[in-house]
Amino acid sequence: MENNTKIGYSEALCVLLIIVISHLILTLPKIILQSQGSSSILNVIYITLIASMIIFIINLLYKNFKGMDILDLSNYLLGKKFMFIIGIAYITFFIFTSSLLIRNTVENLKTMYFQSTPIPYILFFILLAVGFISRYSLKSVIKCNLIVVPFVVVALVILFILSFNDFTFERIFPILGYGPKNTFITGIDNLFVFGNLVFLFLLMPILKDYKQFNKLSYTALIISGLFIFLTILALLLMFPVDISSNSNLPMYLQTRKITLGKFIQRVDVFFVLIWILALLSYLSVVISFVLSMFKKLTSIENKSLVSYSFIAILFATSLLYKNVIQIRQLDANLYKYLSLLFTFGISTIILLMCNIKHKIKDKDKVKVK
Repeated sequence: MENNTKIGYSEALCVLLIIVISHLILTLPKIILQSQGSSSILNVIYITLIASMIIFIINLLYKNFKGMDILDLSNYLLGKKFMFIIGIAYITFFIFTSSLLIRNTVENLKTMYFQSTPIPYILFFILLAVGFISRYSLKSVIKCNLIVVPFVVVALVILFILSFNDFTFERIFPILGYGPKNTFITGIDNLFVFGNLVFLFLLMPILKDYKQFNKLSYTALIISGLFIFLTILALLLMFPVDISSNSNLPMYLQTRKITLGKFIQRVDVFFVLIWILALLSYLSVVISFVLSMFKKLTSIENKSLVSYSFIAILFATSLLYKNVIQIRQLDANLYKYLSLLFTFGISTIILLMCNIKHKIKDKDKVKVK
């Protein structure tokens, strides 16, 4: 990461929250509802508990490596070549997930408001804004995100409260949905919803106080789990599972059902504005971290040129997908498992191997003495 960048606890927390919220608006609810049905809320509670145990292990393993991100850990484990491979893998993962998210967003915007506008045009203007923002330092982008996240969080809370009158509590049954095996065994792969926690492995070196890492990880997990729970609960109680799980943007359906007396009949307009704001903040944060990682791997100085290069790659990647159906398939079958792999697989294994190497070195030092 950038050498002079140091951020506080609130800024780091908002980074983790904007990642999960952006995916929550578009992809997470329908994937969970599709696989779990009426047991979705029980499954969310279950995977949150499992994620908390994994976070406990990560915090335990990180004790000897304060101030080191995933690149530093990779370098410590097997040297610069391995660090480069891991760095490129993570950058590719971030570009892929961002391209899915932005293309999904553009497809929905086109369907709702811009039927006659070609997709490349909408993509271009969104990424132009992201390119402009990402020219600034990582710290500046994170500070901007700190302003955006509270608005998005308040909007989601208000949305849940306004939805309460439309709840049908009978839809929560059968509480085990498609069966206990599906909820507690095969449903464990829904841990991917906490994919935002992969950024913990990037935030460590830029925290002002490393001692807050434990608190940050648990707070991010609890708040993320709470928002996922409330969103799933609202959709489950407002619509039949078939409707909410097959809708390309279930939260938009939720806003379309809400009215505020005779004065405000279209709450969805405000939702779309918040949605776009969250997307821009999300993309700016991700691209800024990608740039910082790439700079660390290559020691390149011309940040503006690299920034526009990654924006161009993101633009090109976003145009590769044929339609919404293909995007939904990639979300459910590829993004889901890549998120698990990078968040709870590769990152945790590298951290574990670093601890083993550290213990071996300590033993060798004792023998020498």
